[in-house]
Amino acid sequence: MPRYSDTVYAEATAQQSWDTLQDAGVWGSLLGAAEISDIRLEDGELKSCSWTAKIGGSNLDGTMTVEGSTPLEYMDVMIRAAEWRCRIEMMLEAEEPRKTRIHSKVDLTADGFTALLALPVVSGVIGRHFPQRMLDLAELMGT
Repeated sequence: MPRYSDTVYAEATAQQSWDTLQDAGVWGSLLGAAEISDIRLEDGELKSCSWTAKIGGSNLDGTMTVEGSTPLEYMDVMIRAAEWRCRIEMMLEAEEPRKTRIHSKVDLTADGFTALLALPVVSGVIGRHFPQRMLDLAELMGT
């Protein structure tokens, strides 16, 4: 299945970067979601949410669940939709007082026959937009 990785640098502390990843709205923006709901936090850390994206006049509903995390260092997120799963791993590393390296790995999996047929198209779209989404994330971390 398709895999992507990218590394960007945020003009932000590791704490600012981590706090940005705890915002369900940020994840919604990265996913292109039109709506985020059912946000669940524990001790100030994001644990899950539901999302809806509008694609070609239709709604695609899904969930985002944090599978594991180490504050200020690592976040493992599972995105689920009808016939799709996408694991996103975010690794943070403070480089300087106000500079954080963000490395992301994305694994996309098609769970059904229809999704498998659409995989080349979906993979191409994600591959084209992934580097820009990472740059957008780094910019959000620095604000």
